Amino acid sequence: MSDNPNFMSNVEKSALYTFIMAFLLFFSALLVVIIIPNYMTDPSWIEPSSIYQKQMYEISDPNVYISSSTKKTADIQTVYHLKEGFSLIAFQETDTIKILADDELSKFITKKEDPQLKLTSEILLLRNPSESLQAKTKEIKNELKDKWAADHSESDFPPDFLVFELYRPPAKEVFALGGSSVFLENWVDEGKFVLLNSEASHPYHKDHGVIYINNPIEYRVKRYKFGPDEGWTYHPEGNSISSLEELKSHELGFLSRKELIELGEHIYSIEGCWYCHTDQTRTLVQDTVLNGSESYPAPPSSPNEYIYQTITFPGTKRNGPDMSRVGVKRPSRDWHKSHFWSPKTESPGSIMPAFQHFFDNDPRGTNPTAIGVPNYKFEAIFQYLMTKGTRITPPTEAWWLGKDPVRTIDIIEGRGHLP
Repeated sequence: MSDNPNFMSNVEKSALYTFIMAFLLFFSALLVVIIIPNYMTDPSWIEPSSIYQKQMYEISDPNVYISSSTKKTADIQTVYHLKEGFSLIAFQETDTIKILADDELSKFITKKEDPQLKLTSEILLLRNPSESLQAKTKEIKNELKDKWAADHSESDFPPDFLVFELYRPPAKEVFALGGSSVFLENWVDEGKFVLLNSEASHPYHKDHGVIYINNPIEYRVKRYKFGPDEGWTYHPEGNSISSLEELKSHELGFLSRKELIELGEHIYSIEGCWYCHTDQTRTLVQDTVLNGSESYPAPPSSPNEYIYQTITFPGTKRNGPDMSRVGVKRPSRDWHKSHFWSPKTESPGSIMPAFQHFFDNDPRGTNPTAIGVPNYKFEAIFQYLMTKGTRITPPTEAWWLGKDPVRTIDIIEGRGHLP
């Protein structure tokens, strides 16, 4: 030990300084991670970019379910989980669709000439007309055909003319057939709809615009066996889905769009997609035009686009194109299937590797088959990519339609700033 009498004093000072520095580092980390993001940032950074974005992530995604329809096929089935007092439903007639209903339910039908869309949170569904309505159904179809023929030339191919019956199912929760690819939901702005319930049943019903399900038909499944193959498919005369547990069972295998998006985000991270792709549209002309077009430039990215993500991938390197608006630029499921299977097929000269483990004939897939069928990994990353650029504003204010609510031209020319 040193004979210097100040040695212990110096050691004590050193320990004190070390403690102070450790405390300052800890406090700085606390400041950066917790205090600044919650109390010292622009509120618009941590608030949804629009009511539509909020409703998509919080209302729609948890209640839209997606699955392959049968084994060994690439068909996609989408199902809406409708709940009494929560889901908003509309029944709209068009030039090709008519709806039959008794006196009690006829008030829920929106006629073509009605000035406002009629919405309800009561559980109602459409079905093929009952036997007693067949004569009337035939008469209405003939009227629709005659009217259409009078307005079109003989060379025009006639559409399908549909007649449905509106009815009230006994259950308070039902499952309705969705479209083959749902990543943009029906939306109606404030002032253009009327809620037929006496009062809003859920807080989002009072928003300045709402997501709704249009003309829902009950989702039913029918089991089949053809040779060695067994499976199930949608059939209007099949069995009803009794519960959410049945829908998500191993046999049917549905996952909510929320679950798929979250899984897709992790797959995007694990597969290293962010090594070569950025996820931000900068306030540069080349970015806004590349991610949009010269006529309709894409809006620059803003922090609130990412608030529903667990992981964000702004990135710094672009070996491949930017992903922040890919949901608008590349909305085709078939394009993405081809691209993940063999990137050079869709993008000649691409250095992107093939992701054939997103398909079931790859050993790393979920259920090897004789043909390449997209598995849950493909569907997850596809649903994740479809959120990019499609949820910034409601569809009625979509930038790709030239609405440009964030004034992109002003921003890139320095005359404005991000909201």
